[in-house]
Amino acid sequence: MSFIALMFGLNSNTTIGVIPLDALLNENTSLESQATSYAVEEGPPVTDHIAQESEVLQLDGWVTAAEATMLGAVGRSIVGAPSWGGTGRQKLISAKAALRKIHADRLPITITTGLDVYVDFAMIRCEIGRTNEAGDRFTISAEFRKIRKVALRQADIPPEKTSGTAAGKAGSTKTNAGKANGVDPSATERSKLKGILLGK
Repeated sequence: MSFIALMFGLNSNTTIGVIPLDALLNENTSLESQATSYAVEEGPPVTDHIAQESEVLQLDGWVTAAEATMLGAVGRSIVGAPSWGGTGRQKLISAKAALRKIHADRLPITITTGLDVYVDFAMIRCEIGRTNEAGDRFTISAEFRKIRKVALRQADIPPEKTSGTAAGKAGSTKTNAGKANGVDPSATERSKLKGILLGK
């Protein structure tokens, strides 16, 4: 990125939530899935055996103390940050405070770059650093993960039959297992059962 583009805001208009970056250095999108290592039966869709993981976005960029107005453009503002859009150290302090707020709120945010718009991404890592050689700017290295939302399904369960009989059940309660209708088996039936049990 050229010095002119950096000074006059002619970048890709990258924003992390409401924080504009003065320069986007790296943008990496990771799309990962876990595929089964076992044999798959023919017939069912193969997609049943591939589990998608949430998309991950990695960004590296700069926030500088420089603020230039070109052709009547107005500086962008951050809600809740003091005097955002000014020049100098106050802009850096406001941007760092806004990054801390994103981390503390633990809410999904929207990230825009020159290539894409990332909706419902949560910050899982953010490093903010500066050196004495870089001047009035700090570097942001952040990682975000897509939060996938699902809708719950509800199913209606048919009401139970409330008739007085136990129709369709295997037996009735409090019935002795060795008797049928309260009648003892005859001597002939007992000898047949005894022969069956003894394997004769």
